Amino acid sequence: MTPETKIISCTCGACYERQERTLPIKDIGVFECVDCGVRLEIWSGRTVPVFKRIENEAAQKRTA
Repeated sequence: MTPETKIISCTCGACYERQERTLPIKDIGVFECVDCGVRLEIWSGRTVPVFKRIENEAAQKRTA
């Protein structure tokens, strides 16, 4: 089964694909926008997000 992919947009316009992965141990972390530094997500647990930067045009096609 493939993980569900969501599109996350920052207020500065940067877009990211977000998926979740399950780890064997608990993880605590934070993800910040690489363009402006805004904190987009904080997590604590075995299920953690994985982010990948995408172009805005690709984001618009996937959310349409």
